[in-house]
Amino acid sequence: MKPSNKMKTYLIALPGGLLFDFLNIPIPWILGPVVFVVLAKYFTALESETVPAAKNIAFVLLGIQIGLTFSAETFRSIGPYLFPYTILTSAMIALSLVAGLYIAKFGTVDKTTALVGSSPGGLSAMIAVSESMKGNSALVTIFHTLRLISVLFIIPFYVTHGNFDVSTAVVAGVTEGVNKGSYYTIPLYFVAAFIAWKVRDWIPASLVIIPMLIIGSLKTAGVPFYPLPGIIFTLAQFFLGTYLGHTVSLREIISAGKTCIAFLVLAVSMIGVGIAMAFVLSWWTTMDIKTAVLALAPGGLVEMAITAEQTGGEPAIVSSLQTIRLLMIVLLLPWLFKKLRI
Repeated sequence: MKPSNKMKTYLIALPGGLLFDFLNIPIPWILGPVVFVVLAKYFTALESETVPAAKNIAFVLLGIQIGLTFSAETFRSIGPYLFPYTILTSAMIALSLVAGLYIAKFGTVDKTTALVGSSPGGLSAMIAVSESMKGNSALVTIFHTLRLISVLFIIPFYVTHGNFDVSTAVVAGVTEGVNKGSYYTIPLYFVAAFIAWKVRDWIPASLVIIPMLIIGSLKTAGVPFYPLPGIIFTLAQFFLGTYLGHTVSLREIISAGKTCIAFLVLAVSMIGVGIAMAFVLSWWTTMDIKTAVLALAPGGLVEMAITAEQTGGEPAIVSSLQTIRLLMIVLLLPWLFKKLRI
């Protein structure tokens, strides 16, 4: 009996995670499967497939993982960051859109596709916006994939190997609180997952955001959650990495030609802008640089929060601020895109 494409995909992704973990590469169980699956599709006849339920479960588990990093300090800490962060992330969004208009003017892509494709986040929502506005959704998908992959491979390495002074007060408090969990709290995980599933059509990225907010709020209120085994969250990262590898096609990226290069340059440039603004945010608010860089990274809420957790940053702060950026993008940009088309 020959293995199915789904089984082949996961079997190819597994050694990627193991190798990256052995080499101490940042977020190994996401990046390893991405690299191995993408390369296997390009150099072999593999037709990758993944289990949709695995992706959904991974999002819920990672939302729970992020929520468990919240503490009573989280909401007290985030207050002074809200205004400066909103100003800086709005400036990043504006710069991205201006660059998108420039690419549309001097490139071969229409203005709608360029605007939607240059958005610094919200991949799924932007694809839906592209379809509603008659943009080229295939190109939008490629452009956002380039942005996400650029963020995944640049930001974790930067914060891992950079020389930062990190405040670990929130992280230490999180670890202490989680270790006091009780069995009776386990059903709350399932309740959070059920609610997230029910509202998935109305709330962007609900499978991540809803469990994060529910578990995070209860954790902040003092509920002593039972600590789930770490292997569960590792498996969730593996499923997510395999799914991302499945969605990325080197052949499609190459076929996009010069326009693709322009958007890759834009993605890398916005990462640089985000890092520069992180120093401004740190100076403005005294937030540590590592947390600021992860919070201002153009996309990848889950991945940036996990990176913060693994590198000594403040994952609750990162995920909260990244959620604000995501909501700004998916709620305000569709309206703005329509105005800019006039």
